[in-house]
Amino acid sequence: MKLHIMKDYSSRNTLEGNLIKIENLYKSIFTEVGNTSIELTNTIVSIHHEDSTNIDAASLELSEKEDGYTISYWDGYSLAEKIDEKEIHQALKIFKRLAKKLAKNLQRFS
Repeated sequence: MKLHIMKDYSSRNTLEGNLIKIENLYKSIFTEVGNTSIELTNTIVSIHHEDSTNIDAASLELSEKEDGYTISYWDGYSLAEKIDEKEIHQALKIFKRLAKKLAKNLQRFS
């Protein structure tokens, strides 16, 4: 008799189901970047540059909405990019690209 173990892939289709992946992404990209923090909830992920001299410090946010996901990137001056996506996998790709951009800019200008 063979046993087949079924994995629940439905949780991967939500922000909550990808929190560990996102946290690991943060750790890998921002290890060399100081003064950053991450906030993880079931519906919002935020990476912030901790800069007491700038009330609009650089940040990146991925939020889950009823009809998809919104990725917002602040460059430290204004909202530089805001992207809406229907699918979590595409939203995570964009989040990763913008996280790398944020880290690069923080290293360059900090």
